[in-house]
Amino acid sequence: MTKAEKGEVVGKIVLVVEDEFFIAIELESALTKAGFKVLGPASSVNQALGLLRKQRPDAAVLDVTLGSEKVTPVAQLLKSWGVPFILASASDPAELARYTVLAGVLNLGKPTDMKHLVEVVRSL
Repeated sequence: MTKAEKGEVVGKIVLVVEDEFFIAIELESALTKAGFKVLGPASSVNQALGLLRKQRPDAAVLDVTLGSEKVTPVAQLLKSWGVPFILASASDPAELARYTVLAGVLNLGKPTDMKHLVEVVRSL
């Protein structure tokens, strides 16, 4: 059985946008161990957009609230590029529905089950 048949992803680039340091490190570690290359983690919209100016990811994992700002500009850019993304956020569905670009996007919530997150990112 090949690595692809086992569901392993080697070299796929995943943008991580998360402002909580320890959660960002946990996301980065889980994705790296699964064979992904992590772009970031970025802790702000400006930092994420700066990373995206340099490299286009294959997928992304986004927190919605980054301090006092929302991740929507990052989500809009990813969507315009056709880059799939999921959310790992404590935001409730009613809040997410207020942002067109986030409405209907899979939110794995917080705390996030890292094994499940990796499985979902593999499927993107």
